[in-house]
Amino acid sequence: RDIAALFKLFDADENTRSAILIDLYFNTLAYATKSGFNTEKSSTWLAIVKAVHEKATGELQTIGNSFEFFKLLMLQSSVHRPPYSLGIFTYAEMKDLTEYMLSTYFRHYKLYQYAFTKLVRMDVKLASPVLETAPTPFELLGVAFPDSEWAEKQAEIKAKIEEERRKAEEEAAAKEEAEREARIKAEYDAAIPEEVSTRVSEALAQSMKEMKEQLEARFKEQEEALLAKIAELEA
Repeated sequence: RDIAALFKLFDADENTRSAILIDLYFNTLAYATKSGFNTEKSSTWLAIVKAVHEKATGELQTIGNSFEFFKLLMLQSSVHRPPYSLGIFTYAEMKDLTEYMLSTYFRHYKLYQYAFTKLVRMDVKLASPVLETAPTPFELLGVAFPDSEWAEKQAEIKAKIEEERRKAEEEAAAKEEAEREARIKAEYDAAIPEEVSTRVSEALAQSMKEMKEQLEARFKEQEEALLAKIAELEA
């Protein structure tokens, strides 16, 4: 509990990483007590282990790089050359601490890496390859053309492209004109009152009826005249 309070690891019951850190720091201090270290040596030893672990898991170091960093910290704490290093540990203590780290932390280095590495999720999506085609066909490299024939072919290709462009413009213009006429007709029909439209329709129907009656009367007269001539010829 003291270690949890010291490093603010109060979620050890729910957080596996916090529980692992408490176990690591507890064993580190337990070894310091077993070795008879005073407060200065114990705090230095704990700081070294903490620094090695944070750098190893934070930067995802290899075990070789992490061990080199550990040796650097141990040398800085075992050779008395102020202000660059302090002789806190003796040579024998440095050797014992190194063997302890090799048999504990570095022995389970990959497990620590696995436990403290953030989970990276990668979504893989299959996509169809995009194939680009040349806008105009290319001749084989083995086929050669004189300059005049090459210029003629290029002129034909250019004329073909121009013709296709002209047709496309004409089709677009025709479509636009048809849409414009349809729009004008719709607006015209909408502008004529319904009463006027009805009267026009009735007048047109009456006119067609009268025209039909006149045609029928004319056809009847022609038929009667024709029958009369036939009767005269037969008599």
